[in-house]
Amino acid sequence: MIRVVIVIVFFILPSSRIFGQTVNVPLTHWVYDVLERWETHGFIENTYDHTKPFSRDEVAEYLSEVFRKYAESKAQFSSIDEQFLRNCASEFSEELQKLGAPLPEYSRANRFYLFRETKPLSSIWPKFLYSNNRNMLSINHDEFHLYADPLAQISSEDYLSATDTISTLHRISNGFLFRGSLGTTIGFYFMLTDNHISRDPDFHRTEVIEESGWPYLQFGNDKAADFDENVAYLTFKHKYFYLLYGRDYNQWGVGHRGNLMLSTNAPIYDQIKLVVQYWRFKITHITAAIQYVPSQARNSIKSVNPIDVYWAGNRFEFYMGKGIQIGFAESIIYGNRSLQMGYLNPLAFFKSIEHYYGDRDNGAISFDAAWRILPGLKIYGEWFIDDIITTQLGSEWFGNKFGYQAGIFIVDPLNIPGVDILLEYSRVKPYVYSHSVYDYNKYKHYDTILGHYIGPNSDDWFARLRFYPHRRLRLQLDFENYRHGKNDVANDINVGGDPDYPFRFGTDEDDASFLAGERIYRTVAGGEIQYELLRNFFLNFRVHQIESDVVKSETLYSFRLKFNFGYRNESIGYYEPAKY
Repeated sequence: MIRVVIVIVFFILPSSRIFGQTVNVPLTHWVYDVLERWETHGFIENTYDHTKPFSRDEVAEYLSEVFRKYAESKAQFSSIDEQFLRNCASEFSEELQKLGAPLPEYSRANRFYLFRETKPLSSIWPKFLYSNNRNMLSINHDEFHLYADPLAQISSEDYLSATDTISTLHRISNGFLFRGSLGTTIGFYFMLTDNHISRDPDFHRTEVIEESGWPYLQFGNDKAADFDENVAYLTFKHKYFYLLYGRDYNQWGVGHRGNLMLSTNAPIYDQIKLVVQYWRFKITHITAAIQYVPSQARNSIKSVNPIDVYWAGNRFEFYMGKGIQIGFAESIIYGNRSLQMGYLNPLAFFKSIEHYYGDRDNGAISFDAAWRILPGLKIYGEWFIDDIITTQLGSEWFGNKFGYQAGIFIVDPLNIPGVDILLEYSRVKPYVYSHSVYDYNKYKHYDTILGHYIGPNSDDWFARLRFYPHRRLRLQLDFENYRHGKNDVANDINVGGDPDYPFRFGTDEDDASFLAGERIYRTVAGGEIQYELLRNFFLNFRVHQIESDVVKSETLYSFRLKFNFGYRNESIGYYEPAKY
């Protein structure tokens, strides 16, 4: 079915004039934070930042609005804003020039020019390396454009494991990426990394580690594991339509610390994605093939027969004006059968389609909104509905499986430039992300929840204060408090704290009290320093103090050095959520 859809697109799209081609901006790119700061300030009327990643063209559209406001009134912008403006002009120069945006001088926004100008290195430095002061290799020949860069990372991260043990994760990664376009029709992106991980104390030798976010692991004799990761896709664009086919990550929802509907916790997946953006609305459809790993297959995936499982989702966003944006999203997980045409429909209401197919799949919907109350102040919230019976609203009935999220974001408070403050609360009720009919329909990919990492029967407070003295330097203080109600496995008491254990009719209590069961908590406070040495060459260091129901007080140290590395949000974690 996927091949049929792609063939149709190949034949239809080239028949009309196609405008500039584009690929997506990695979710770890610094431009997302900058755009949110400027959107909250009011320099950008609206960004559809509850559906990510953005394409490079979409980023350029937002930036061109900022550049025009900067040209009209420079006094509104701080020195930190001006530094980021020059860096954005360099990073997205081709896309911005195509839009005719008034760009400031940016030739020295990055430091690679020093290799060509500093003696004696300048005499031996190859002219083709970093010729555009941005990418290691850039090739532009008629309608063919290619940009390539190496990837590398080394890190050591302390964290509190699910068994309340202080552990240290060591990781070394390397690889390469390239992106570009051919003519005005085809865009392409390719990233391949090889990753070597080890831990003190040692990992258990399992091929899949629950809630790790890693795919299939291969262990060597040194008790370390290896895995590779490949982001690869083709894109097509025609005016208001954008189509992606391949392997990529996605992020749906208002959250900053986690997302209820679709997050980047789980490994990458194959997908078809259609985006329609016009006037004040944006529609996104994704159909993805996900990997079902039952608990008994964690030690050996080959020990069970594979089952085809799919995730499909539609998302609609509308900007109402005056800083108000609303969104609606729906998703469905179904398996053990082929792709269903009804779930490939970007305009269908999946709950109705699910009823048509016999009410055997795992559907969910969400509503979200954000409001820029004043320049520099934004509030947001989301209601995630895994299941609902309206007659039981207001009770603790197990079948009303909800998640909530609310937050406030403040930029440059008291006119202090380069500062922003975030406060966010997330709550996921018991039995959310589970499925009572078929285990393969639970809300997981590679044994990791596709939604919020805290899992069911949990809540989380997160507060963050950031300061940019310079665009290359970021200072951060943060606080997090996580609580979870864990199942009593020894006594076979299910309180809805594990997506692998759905509600059992006739066995479990109908009233599912929030945080019932074994109470687990994690409280973390600390700080972070990050500095950009060269373009996308970051040095990150963190120190945090952590307490739990078992560990009274421990200090965690984390270090990361990365170069062009990181496609999804894999922030240095303070703790593992409970192994439900």
